[in-house]
Amino acid sequence: MTEIPMADAGTTAGARPKEVTYAAFFVLLESITGLVVGGIEYAIWENELSLLGAVLALIGFGIYFLVLKQDYTGWLIAVIFTVFAIVLYAIGENWPGVGLSLICFIYFIQPNVRAHFTPG
Repeated sequence: MTEIPMADAGTTAGARPKEVTYAAFFVLLESITGLVVGGIEYAIWENELSLLGAVLALIGFGIYFLVLKQDYTGWLIAVIFTVFAIVLYAIGENWPGVGLSLICFIYFIQPNVRAHFTPG
């Protein structure tokens, strides 16, 4: 009886690299955090800076889809977005948000992650 070799489940053509999936997850996590923190702070103190953070978080949801597509522009915007988030969280004294954004930034600029986002 002749056996037909089966392809590995993880090596299908067009599969998204795990680095891209993790990067997109970090953008999504950062956006959810920014939306929740910014929304709560705006509801309590009606601070315009908190409203700006919530609006940037909504933009982050769009960046999430660009990162999933492995778009170089999406990677670049995500890096800039993360730097803005670090500054915004630091001004608002949200230190857990600063920490999360720093982790995202460090992950995005790693060469093995950046290699999956080629300009084209």
